[in-house]
Amino acid sequence: MTKKKEKKLVFDTLFESCVCFAVCIANNSFINREVAAFSKDYFVIINKCDAKRVKDFIFYPTEGYKQVCERNLSTDEIEVFRNNKDKFVNVRRNEYGRVYELKEQSFKGVYDNIRQKLRCKVIRNN
Repeated sequence: MTKKKEKKLVFDTLFESCVCFAVCIANNSFINREVAAFSKDYFVIINKCDAKRVKDFIFYPTEGYKQVCERNLSTDEIEVFRNNKDKFVNVRRNEYGRVYELKEQSFKGVYDNIRQKLRCKVIRNN
C-alpha cells in the first residue's frame, strides 16, 4: 500500500525559505434584502522581492502597496495558522480585521527597511 503524499502548505515553504511574512484576517460584512452576512478572508503577505523565493506558490500584487504580494489561505492553511497562533503576535486590530506577525520577525520592520533601501537607491541614481 502506498502512502498518499501530503499536500505542501504555504507555511512550510515560507519557513523553509526563511521569508518574512504576516497573516492578515479581513472582516467582511454586507447586508442585502435577504441576508446579513459576515465572513473572514485569511491571507498571507510577503515582500515582492521574496515572491520568487517561495517556490510552488503564486503570490499576487497587493492593491495599493507596490512592494507587497499576497496569497489567500486554504482551509487547511487556516487551520495550521490557528494551531500555531502562539508563534505570532497580533500587531494590528480594527473594524477591518487583524494582522499577525511572527514573534521573532516583524514584517513591518523588514518591509520598512527594504522600502528605505529602495528610496535611497532611487535618490542616489538621480
